[in-house]
Amino acid sequence: MPSEVAITVIILALISLLFVVAYINSKRIPKRKKELILEKLDELKIQIKSHDSYARRDAIIKLDNLLSKAFHLKYGNSESCGSNLKKAKGLFEKKRYQQLWDVHKLRNRIVHNDRDIDYEEAKRVYNIYKMGIRVTLK
Repeated sequence: MPSEVAITVIILALISLLFVVAYINSKRIPKRKKELILEKLDELKIQIKSHDSYARRDAIIKLDNLLSKAFHLKYGNSESCGSNLKKAKGLFEKKRYQQLWDVHKLRNRIVHNDRDIDYEEAKRVYNIYKMGIRVTLK
């Protein structure tokens, strides 16, 4: 009788371990999806350097979309970038977190108020989005 109990306990422990491993793996972001986002990020660096202000504006909108996709992978949802940015507060130090909010708000001004953006500002914005995407995908 004691050996049957021991075997049952071992089997239950192994099943529990299996569930723990499955849970941990479900939280990982697939490598290929990370690579695709990072490839698109690199492609946008070229567009940010454009002399055409519309190309720079378009790149910033696309950067915000990439950050949103990174959040979707991280949190397994389809919420807006702003909603997920609120959830991501613990991922970033305070200054970096505020910078992400600032560039997200800038993106909104570009879309809704037809705001222009010069090359230096576009380069700064790109670097902030790049940091946010890389941290999110870790």
